[in-house]
Amino acid sequence: MKHRILAVLAAASLLLTGCGSISAKEEATEETMVVYQALPLPDLFVKIPEGYTETSSQFYEKYYIQDDASIIITEDNDSPNTPIKDYSTRALVQYQDMTKTLEVTGSDVVYAGHIAVQLLEFDYTLADDGPVLSTMVGYATDGQTIYILTCKCSKEHYDQHREEFLTVMQSIRIDKTAQSVAQSQPTVPAETETAEETEETT
Repeated sequence: MKHRILAVLAAASLLLTGCGSISAKEEATEETMVVYQALPLPDLFVKIPEGYTETSSQFYEKYYIQDDASIIITEDNDSPNTPIKDYSTRALVQYQDMTKTLEVTGSDVVYAGHIAVQLLEFDYTLADDGPVLSTMVGYATDGQTIYILTCKCSKEHYDQHREEFLTVMQSIRIDKTAQSVAQSQPTVPAETETAEETEETT
């Protein structure tokens, strides 16, 4: 988890301040230089708001930006059967260890259909003279995989982005079973199935 969070923090700093402003806490080690695939994950569906463009970085193959706002989607397969509340608590401790300052501004549970999403909102800095960043992180799970949605921007612009960040969280759909079935079996129109069943019974 620690290396994943460090990559998120460093990516945000690069977006807002440029490569030359990364502090010692943000420097990528060999372990944190793993490239995470943000989207599409094969079993996760998320609606990206209009106005965001796809991009990539040394940390992520794909994520989305609009001005100084970013949306990053990753997954953690190393924490099966972990309640999302417990996972978010552990993640917050990691964030606190890797930031200069951090102030929690909100914690809640929202629902994307039947999927519970644990929300965590906080402001943080990475250096004494660095910008204040505001973040909304959402955690959802199918019982085996933790899906992490990280939406962030500068604190001064957070109010104008917060509603769209919340919309992203509430758009989550997890559908492993449907995906695997769709990939392994051809789709048969309902009317064709009916016709075939009729022939078999006559």
